[in-house]
Amino acid sequence: MREVVIRFGVKEPLAGFSARQRGAEVVVPTKKVLLLNPPGDRKFFRDYYCTKISKARYYYHPIDLVYLSGRFGAGYEVKVIDAIAETLEPSQCLAAIKEFDPHIVIFLISSPSYEQDVRFLTNAKTVCPLALFVGSGDVYREFKDRAFQDHPFLDAVLLDFSTPDIMTLIEAAGGQVIENVIYRYNGRIIVGQETHGHGRFSLPIPQWHLFPLDRYSFPFALKRRIGTILTDFGCPYTCTFCPISTLGFKLRDIESVIEEIRTLKSLGIHELFIRDQTFGVNKQRTFELCRKIVEEGLNIGWTCFSRVDVVTDELLAAMRAAGCHTVMFGIETADDQTLKALKKHTTTAQTIRALELCRSNGLRTVGTFLIGLPGEPRESTLATIELAKGIGLDFASFNIATPRFGTPFRDEALQKVWVDGTEIQMDSAKSKPIWMNQSLSNEEIYRLQRRAVRSFYLRPGYLMHRLVSLRTPFELVASVREAYGLLSS
Repeated sequence: MREVVIRFGVKEPLAGFSARQRGAEVVVPTKKVLLLNPPGDRKFFRDYYCTKISKARYYYHPIDLVYLSGRFGAGYEVKVIDAIAETLEPSQCLAAIKEFDPHIVIFLISSPSYEQDVRFLTNAKTVCPLALFVGSGDVYREFKDRAFQDHPFLDAVLLDFSTPDIMTLIEAAGGQVIENVIYRYNGRIIVGQETHGHGRFSLPIPQWHLFPLDRYSFPFALKRRIGTILTDFGCPYTCTFCPISTLGFKLRDIESVIEEIRTLKSLGIHELFIRDQTFGVNKQRTFELCRKIVEEGLNIGWTCFSRVDVVTDELLAAMRAAGCHTVMFGIETADDQTLKALKKHTTTAQTIRALELCRSNGLRTVGTFLIGLPGEPRESTLATIELAKGIGLDFASFNIATPRFGTPFRDEALQKVWVDGTEIQMDSAKSKPIWMNQSLSNEEIYRLQRRAVRSFYLRPGYLMHRLVSLRTPFELVASVREAYGLLSS
């Protein structure tokens, strides 16, 4: 049996690895850390506290685990098991965990996959009972210390993967309060405040070579191998339906971003999904980043999210010069009053103008929309579908409005009894809704989402436009694959 680690003269079973005395020196063996994205029967996105199910066949990197991998340097042996990307069955994944025999397991959990996750993690704890199990995900931002009652396998919760707080937990926890961490200690639950911060921050370069890089894909990529990166964290806007709006907002050091892109290029990555929630919100810094990408000759293509009230002609030109080929916008609805109620604070006129600017700069556009917003009648939803078809988008994503964990929308839904507070499993992408919007039944919302997808993508004019605009053979193959996955569901 492993000994407990000795810290500050106190026996502390937190990390489960052994420390041995050699004269006056304490010798700590290399600690084995497993970064785990559990298996599932669908392509679950569990990361960045904004969870969903892949609507087609694409699957990009679990960004929490990517950046956590960079925290563990000398003294740690790190293994990544992304069971979703690798399509591992639960039994296969358990066997891989047992073989690695980790001291520390950092895992993801999410609301769409909740029941499967709990079953699997319960079994995983039996495979390595002495390991420290640290969980991250939207479920734990909601549950906080209650999670320890419901999940006996759980030893600690991490509430922000962008901070170094995980290392304080692993290397120095002795009963003190640690920001963004909740953990068991000597029969007590030590609760740290969730605090994300604003301003600037740094992230270590991830150990990208540990991830199965050939097993990821992105629907708007022009080349096969992709990377997923953050140049900031959180969002300065206050959209009530979005978990990212509750994470603060901070900008990553540009030199660190450039170094990470260089690392990805060295691994044969020529395409990026920049996962910032609102790329370009700090224009001066964005111009500097784009200039550095050009000056470094990185020659890499990328897709990003932005906002229709953020982009300008000058900004889009700089992004295009730096390799951007596709910009995604949260358009949400055709109703400006609903946008105001959601604290989105954009308008349809701004949307139309932003798309015009993208087209003039040779950039493809993606619009994301919400079906079944609070109080919206069927006529309003149909107007949103027509807007999507009429404003020249290259792609559209139709999601079901969902009171996600950690959002003001969920707080309102609970207060007004629109949702059962005991319901955990929910999804905005591929599942039927679990709440009522007062005007439409859940079945009708689901049918309208299916209708939106098919009416947008099966237009003869649209199909011809997509065919003549294909830029690479890979894009043709990927488009057929994604279309089949999207339309066959």
